[in-house]
Amino acid sequence: MLLDIIQTGLDGVMVGSLYAMVALGITLVFGLVGILNFAHGQSVMLGAYVCFFLVSAGHSFWVGAIVATLAMGVFGALLERAAFRRTLGDPFAGLAVSLGLIMIIENVAAAALTPDPRFMDAPVSGNFAVGPLLLSSQRSLVFVISSALILGFWLFLQYSTLGKAIRAMSQSRQGAALVGVRVDTVSRSIFAVGSALAGAAGALYASLFAVTPFMGAAPLTKGFILAALGGLGSVPGAIAAGFLLGLAESFGSRYLSASFRDGYGFIILIFALLFLPTGLFGAGKARV
Repeated sequence: MLLDIIQTGLDGVMVGSLYAMVALGITLVFGLVGILNFAHGQSVMLGAYVCFFLVSAGHSFWVGAIVATLAMGVFGALLERAAFRRTLGDPFAGLAVSLGLIMIIENVAAAALTPDPRFMDAPVSGNFAVGPLLLSSQRSLVFVISSALILGFWLFLQYSTLGKAIRAMSQSRQGAALVGVRVDTVSRSIFAVGSALAGAAGALYASLFAVTPFMGAAPLTKGFILAALGGLGSVPGAIAAGFLLGLAESFGSRYLSASFRDGYGFIILIFALLFLPTGLFGAGKARV
């Protein structure tokens, strides 16, 4: 019984690390720019396609994942400059723009790429044993990559010049501007970093699940659950909530009902917000 619990918990942690990556981009943009970017899931989808086509063309998964991350970073910066910058200070306008982008990106992708699901060969296959535990090689690789990216993101915020500027903006946008921070440049960088994380998550999703033009809905839904559960604007909260959701889905699917897997997150969110209305780490200003 104990062995089964440990095995289930490890499976949940592996998936939770991927969820946390998606939630980070959402909570970062909302906490510092004030925009709920519903088109974030489409960055995951586009990143998955970039990786899929590169791997299908004969390149390694690593090349596909790196290019997907960089391409989505550029894509996020372009979206901020072309669309979202004009909505700063008006959350409803930003919401409307992001919803419009969902329809445009999904339908263009479906027309250009067809709605048919595509499958990519995982870079590693099979299982391996750790004592009495049997772990999926690919899910373990996803966990290692996701955890490394989350750690790298935290180190970037703490020690890089841009990261310090982002943390200054999280305290006060006006104050940061007064001490010389170029807030427009930092805002564009925030979108770029958030979308780059989504692109990396898309590449990892593609190694586990089917790639379709409409695949962005699932990670987007989970990402917003996590952003709200952790506390909108809280980076530590998004990370903690990601692992919590992964564990809840894993244990729920194992011991209750696998068909209700996508519903466990909403149940946790409802009960959590009944007792913690501002989320696990509190909503409001970004905490990075």
